[in-house]
Amino acid sequence: MIVLLDTGILGLVASPHNTGEAKECKQWFEGLLARRVTSDICDYEVRRGLLLASITKPNVAGIDKLDTLQQVIDFLPLTKRVMKEAAQLWAVARSQGMHTADNKNIDADIIISAQWKLLAEAYPGQYCCCY
Repeated sequence: MIVLLDTGILGLVASPHNTGEAKECKQWFEGLLARRVTSDICDYEVRRGLLLASITKPNVAGIDKLDTLQQVIDFLPLTKRVMKEAAQLWAVARSQGMHTADNKNIDADIIISAQWKLLAEAYPGQYCCCY
């Protein structure tokens, strides 16, 4: 089984906090018996938030945890193929009246969706989940 982690889940797993939702998510993640993948764009989204937090609150940690997660999570690169697939998905969604983000927004969710679609095509028969 392959599990694709979205930015929200990656952020909770990388969180320096071990209470509430972050703690529950970390416990779920540690018990997960599957190939764990995420996108480089998720790393970017989580990393920029952690960096901003560390600038405004110097005692906030998390970057080291995010870096350590690269040992147990495959971070999928943003390739030309991924970006072309994302552009196609974005255009189809827009043509059907589904606006997933502002027109000028890069729309990370569509890029993550494209990576999920390509991953599912590359590994048919393996249940690919997106969390």
